[in-house]
Amino acid sequence: MQDNQIQQLLDEAAASLGIVGAQCAIADGSGVREFATGMRNSELRLPVTPQTVFQIGSTTKVFNAALVMAMVDERLLDLDTPVINYIPSFRLASLEAQQTITLRHLLSMTAGIDNGTYHDYGRGDDALGRYVEALAGVTHLFGAGSAYGYSNASTNVAGHAASLIGKDAWEKLLAKYVLQPLGLQNSALFAEDLLHHPVAMGYQREDKTAPAERVPGWALPRSMGPAGGSLCLSAGDLARFGKMFVDGGRSRSTGTQVLSGASVMAMQTPEVVLRSRLMADEWCVGPYRKEWDGVKLFGHSGTNVGGSSTLLWCPERDFAIATVVNVANQGYPLAQAMFAAVLPALFGITPPALPDLKTQATAVADPMRYVGRYEALGITLRVEDRDGVLVIVEDNDVARIYDMAPVIESELVPLGEDRFLPKNPIFSGNRIWDIAFWDADKTGRPTHCLNGLFAYRRT
Repeated sequence: MQDNQIQQLLDEAAASLGIVGAQCAIADGSGVREFATGMRNSELRLPVTPQTVFQIGSTTKVFNAALVMAMVDERLLDLDTPVINYIPSFRLASLEAQQTITLRHLLSMTAGIDNGTYHDYGRGDDALGRYVEALAGVTHLFGAGSAYGYSNASTNVAGHAASLIGKDAWEKLLAKYVLQPLGLQNSALFAEDLLHHPVAMGYQREDKTAPAERVPGWALPRSMGPAGGSLCLSAGDLARFGKMFVDGGRSRSTGTQVLSGASVMAMQTPEVVLRSRLMADEWCVGPYRKEWDGVKLFGHSGTNVGGSSTLLWCPERDFAIATVVNVANQGYPLAQAMFAAVLPALFGITPPALPDLKTQATAVADPMRYVGRYEALGITLRVEDRDGVLVIVEDNDVARIYDMAPVIESELVPLGEDRFLPKNPIFSGNRIWDIAFWDADKTGRPTHCLNGLFAYRRT
């Protein structure tokens, strides 16, 4: 596949999805190929260039894990030491969890900590610490190491531990240990940093044909920095970061050994198998791992208020690929479109086909087994039986904060093994993920639900 073909593919995919601006970058043994399309600021008619920075959201979690592992390399941190040793004031509703949770649990999403709040604790250096303090009253979802549950809060706790032991703000440590050694020129963490870069403004549309409107506000608060609140990058720099893992922890740009080979191996070793399967098969210390066409890939994706990103890297085929957009809820569909065409053509990997909803039966053998109320902080899921068809209804206080639809519902299409696919793609924010139920009470009804990646307890 030639550069002009990739550019045309990006142009067409972005236009078809109603995306205002986007980038795609591919890093392999020959270097980094960068592609840009659309507008970073539609009001001023400013085009996206390869240097434009976008909000990358939760893909930041892999950067946070890399920061922790760089400090592990310096023997400042240890993955298996209880985190309370690094954060003496650490408090959770579960005393056992408070005493036993480690950085490995936190970074592999097996700590059992609820996804957490989205509260803003200001722009001061104490914002992250104040966020972690507020977790003291949050209900614990499951025992540490016993299950998987994606958690912004877990990532923020790990970042706060690094900040305390490194004796500096999390952002400064990330720059010192990761961004600068990698030579990432198109990156920014604070609004003041953004002044030095062309910035992709965030947009939203009611549908693909409606005019694009600027999103209210800018991004998630500083208190959520490690989880994905603030980091902005170009797709090229995101791909360079991913290629660092392929190259054994070394930066191609600077020649610096950013992470040891042991740390790279730790970040690419599965810690837990997911019960939901469409987003990933397993989770490691930071990234997920999945297998496409018999080839193992690692990565992460994420969404912030005004942007979305996806990063994949593949040691077996020596490449990393990244996409970024400034219409947040279309980031995953764009990544799917690019990967479906680019990966087979360049690297001989065909992504798996998604389940065909038109051919899937909707009737459930025992719908009452799943019916009930499942909760996490600020979010309630109700599973209802409507004439033998399961319907899931989400009521989301976080959506209210960011002026999004707080109540969304969808039919659930059974996939087998206590897994279901929401028929309405909006339910997963166009992520196309499945929902899995697990564990059972004395009556055989599941006690937990995994909504894509996020864990809920039956209440």
